[in-house]
Amino acid sequence: MRKRALLVAAMAIVVAACGGGDETPTETTQETSGGVTATSSLVSTTSAPVTTSSGGSEPSETTSATTVSQEVATTTTATTEAPPTGTAELTSDDVVTLRALGPVTLGMTVEEAVAASGLTLSQDFGRASTDNCYYVTAGAGLPGVAFMVVDGAVVRVEINAPSVIATRSGVRIGTPEASVREVYSNNIQQANDAVSEGQALAFVPNDEADADYRIYFAIDGGEVSSYRLGIRPAVDNLLGCQG
Repeated sequence: MRKRALLVAAMAIVVAACGGGDETPTETTQETSGGVTATSSLVSTTSAPVTTSSGGSEPSETTSATTVSQEVATTTTATTEAPPTGTAELTSDDVVTLRALGPVTLGMTVEEAVAASGLTLSQDFGRASTDNCYYVTAGAGLPGVAFMVVDGAVVRVEINAPSVIATRSGVRIGTPEASVREVYSNNIQQANDAVSEGQALAFVPNDEADADYRIYFAIDGGEVSSYRLGIRPAVDNLLGCQG
């Protein structure tokens, strides 16, 4: 009996062991489930950066890049000047008066002269200059014309060949000396000291308010070879900025 009891007990253990084997799929399922969970967790983890990225990081960077691009575009527009358009206000059809050449008035700054004339004025390095005196020209935009600048202001305008610009009374390069005297009559004075050689005539205004203004006509071969207008003493200087 005792042996049978032991045999029965042994069988019970075997059965119990077989029952544990039946739980293996469950354990396998649990492990598999755990693997799925782990995989799911991994997917979830992988998804997290995607979610985070789509949540704003990359779009925020993209938005930031777009903003920078817009700012750069704005800065470029703000700092880049548009090229001049339209027709220049000052041309060879304009006339010289005692105080001005067309829209450019003596006493203007170079910037004001540029705005008034519609021309680009650049320093003429071919002419003598000093610390406070130099010449600017428009080059081919207004041939034969030079503006003398002293302390930042236009104080003298020189008209040389091939310019065809005339005074309001019609005097220009090529006008006979006799015609100049006839046109300006009592306002004309001999002024040979206004040129380094040859002869010159000076238009001297009657009005006291214009006492510091002059127009000098250089005469060569009996006709006007060049002329200049300006404010004294700059207009009186024989050699421009050199005095």
